[in-house]
Amino acid sequence: MITIKEIAAEAGVSVMTVSNVINNKTSKVSKKTAERVREIIEKHHYEPNMAARSLISKASHIIALLLPLWHETADSLLLDPYVGQLVGLVETLLREKGYYVMLCSFKEADQALTLMRTWQADGAIMVIPHEDEITRRIVRRSAAPTVVIDRVYEDMEMNSVCLNDQKGGYISTKHLLDMGHRDIGFAGPTIDDSSVIHDRYLGYCDALAEQGIAPNRAWTFDAYFHQEGGEIIGGLLAGMQRRPTAMVCTEDLIACGILRAYQARGMRTPGDISVVGFDDTLPSRLISPALTTVKQDMYRKAVCAVEMMIDAIENPEKKQRHVMLDVALVERDSVCRLNG
Repeated sequence: MITIKEIAAEAGVSVMTVSNVINNKTSKVSKKTAERVREIIEKHHYEPNMAARSLISKASHIIALLLPLWHETADSLLLDPYVGQLVGLVETLLREKGYYVMLCSFKEADQALTLMRTWQADGAIMVIPHEDEITRRIVRRSAAPTVVIDRVYEDMEMNSVCLNDQKGGYISTKHLLDMGHRDIGFAGPTIDDSSVIHDRYLGYCDALAEQGIAPNRAWTFDAYFHQEGGEIIGGLLAGMQRRPTAMVCTEDLIACGILRAYQARGMRTPGDISVVGFDDTLPSRLISPALTTVKQDMYRKAVCAVEMMIDAIENPEKKQRHVMLDVALVERDSVCRLNG
C-alpha cells in the first residue's frame, strides 16, 4: 500500500502538506494542491493507519456520542426522529473533520466516563442530556472536552448548544390564542425533570398570562413514550366532559399521537382538537392533517456542537461557551380558528 511519503513525492509536496490534507487542515494549502493530493490518494486507494496516527498524535480521533437510557423498557433512542436526525448530522460533520463516532448508551455517569477512558475518546457530545445530576457529573468529571446539547447550567463552566425553548412554548401558545382558543392544555415529559421542558412550559404560561388565563392542571400531561404517550393523552382528553380545544406539545410525536387518538374515535382534527408540536421532524409533515409545529434548525445545532467540540479539542485553554439558537413557528393544518 502506498505511504504518505510516496504520495508527497508523487504530488511534489511535503509530507506535512499531505498530512494536512488528510486531516482536513487545508487553511494553509492551496485549493489546487489539495485537489491534486486528494486525486493521488483516491487513485491509490490510500487509507490512513488510524492506530499509528493515534500513537503519534496521542489522539484517538474518536468522539463519543452519549445517549442516556432514561427507562429500561424504552426503545432505542435512534428510533426517535429528532435523535436519529441529529445523530446522523453530527456523525457526518465529524467524519468530514476526520473523526470517528462511537455511540454510547448509558444509564449511570460512570458507565459513560469509563467507556470514554477505555477508548481514549478525544471528546464527547451528549446528544440528549440525562437527569441533571448525571449530566453534571459527566461534565464535571470527564477528562476529555464535553459538549452538551439541550442543557446549560449557569453555575458551572460547560460547552453547550441549546434552543430558546421558552420562546418556543410562548409562540406555539400565542398562535393558538390568536386563533381564538382559550382552553389550551400542555403535554410533554415531566416538567421538573428537564429544564428544556420546564422552559417550554414557562413560555406556555407566559402567553396564557398575557390573556389573563391560568394553566389548567387537569390539562397538563406527562408523556414519556412519545407517540404512544400522545395516544394515551388523546384518549384521556377525548373522554373528558370538559376538555381543551387545543394542546401545546413539546415534541411532534406526542402531537401526532393525540391526533391519531382523536381520529381513531371518529372525532374531527383539527375541529375537535387543535395541536401544535415541536421540532418540525419528518412525522409532522407526513401525518394528516400536517402538523403546525415549532421549527428548530437541526443542521445549525449539529454544526454548532461539532465546531464547539473541535475547538475545545484544539484549544483546551479556551473558555467554555454557550450558544442559544432561535426557533420559529411553522403553520400547517392541525390548528383551526374558533369563531366567537
